Amino acid sequence: MYKIELRNITKSYGGNPPVIENLNLGIKEGSFTVLLGPSGCGKSTILRMIAGLETVTQGDIFMDGISVRDTAPGDRQIAMVFQNYALYPTMTVRENMEFGLKNGKIPKEERDKRIQEISEMVGLTEYLDRKPQHLSGGQRQRVALARAIVKKPAVFLMDEPLSNLDAKLRNQIRTDLIELYRKLGTTFVYVTHDQVEAMSMGTDIVLLEKGVIRQSTTPNEIYQHPANVFTAKFIGSPPMNVLDASAFTELGVSLPEGTRYVGFRPEIAMVASSITGLTGDYVAMEGDLLAREMLGDQTLYKVQTPYGIVHVKIFDDWGVGYGKVTIVVKKSNLFFFDQQEQAIA
Repeated sequence: MYKIELRNITKSYGGNPPVIENLNLGIKEGSFTVLLGPSGCGKSTILRMIAGLETVTQGDIFMDGISVRDTAPGDRQIAMVFQNYALYPTMTVRENMEFGLKNGKIPKEERDKRIQEISEMVGLTEYLDRKPQHLSGGQRQRVALARAIVKKPAVFLMDEPLSNLDAKLRNQIRTDLIELYRKLGTTFVYVTHDQVEAMSMGTDIVLLEKGVIRQSTTPNEIYQHPANVFTAKFIGSPPMNVLDASAFTELGVSLPEGTRYVGFRPEIAMVASSITGLTGDYVAMEGDLLAREMLGDQTLYKVQTPYGIVHVKIFDDWGVGYGKVTIVVKKSNLFFFDQQEQAIA
């Protein structure tokens, strides 16, 4: 069942071309749905239309099957967490958490109970009497989360809430969010341009490009079965190597009819100074090693081949030195795309 449904949504500003046109999207109840894509793809605009902070030019938005297009933001049973925290600087942590409850006419006894319960859940109990300027970035983000959770909304909307944190804090808060989602069992809609956040937290990923949904599915499916070249090159670190099909024809690979591009992921390739004993199940291409990056548990190789730059990610460093190298890929691990850059089954 869809908790939120966007039907034939178009959004434009003034007389400019639409940033989103005729978009249809269903967000399942109880899911952690991530709106993912590069800057300017429309993901934050979609979130703000769901929240009621942006008007819909055309189309309609439904929550639990009821239109909320003309419903005020405060009446949509949603709570939103922003990337800049949006805390009240003159209020303590407790007062920030309590503000929305007071506006909602929640009795004091119930307010105190919720604040105590949620502050323990997110590790803020000892900071309840501090003001935001006396907290770290991670603590402020926890306050923003707690202020949302304490309202007990039907839907949590989060607009890149981790983008202002350093790498260590991002990892920590990301884990906290996963735990919170599992505890609360509520619908989360989360906006990010970071595929690591999307893949690690989401139960569903909606990948957008220029206001268009390029693929909407589970993290595993979007990685294992990219629907198009855009998805293939957006998901993965480093992204999938996508080369012209003529390269693989030259290397003796039999391609499906209509193939225009062939791809393979860096982590399923091998690289060595020389290769012996290959069978027909593999394809090999030679190149010059341009760069070698040691990243602790993995090593990234950047190789210039006659067909373009290729990246390889190895989890057991084989100590391959600079100079001529050979990249080997199992044929069963190749992906095929047609002239329109759509996946060939």
